[in-house]
Amino acid sequence: MSPCCCYAVCVRLYRRTFAKLGVLAGAGALVLPGCTGSPPARSDAARLSPHERVMFERFAEVYIPTEGTTLKPFSEVPYLDNIDRVFTFLDAPTLDEVHTGMKLFDYGSVIVGLHFARFSNLHAQDRLDYIHKWDDGGETQRAIVGLIKKLVALGYWQDVEAARRVGYQGPVSDEAKILSLGNAPMPVALASASESP
Repeated sequence: MSPCCCYAVCVRLYRRTFAKLGVLAGAGALVLPGCTGSPPARSDAARLSPHERVMFERFAEVYIPTEGTTLKPFSEVPYLDNIDRVFTFLDAPTLDEVHTGMKLFDYGSVIVGLHFARFSNLHAQDRLDYIHKWDDGGETQRAIVGLIKKLVALGYWQDVEAARRVGYQGPVSDEAKILSLGNAPMPVALASASESP
């Protein structure tokens, strides 16, 4: 008898186990094609894809609801362009991870909550519930949804007119005519020649 035959694995398989694995495998087959697309060329990599733009629009609708409030409507704020501009500051590996995170969030709704639709295609209440599930999810889920929230908030509140609607007066240094020092070094106390360290 060979040594490998002595170590038999005793596992009891049930119908429910197969059913659960079948559902997960089917959902994985729907999600993985969205996550394995070839990365765009470097010139386009620092830009939001059309799918990401739609995902951010649908996220912003429920994250910062402006209808019926004094807030400036999203249609009047170039928040997607502001988010796009933030992407240009990221290095290539980080940018690839951000794009992957956006795909995971958008296509993850197929499995999380069993919506069987992308986040972009969910109704408003389902989108809000999905965001809350990611808020309470694992570490990676919380990191991805936190990044999306920060990008939407940054893109929206970067518009000075939108911020003025909630009482922000704008850059006070401009009104007070305070000159910018740029990247001036911090002042250093000069040691006298007679002092030795």
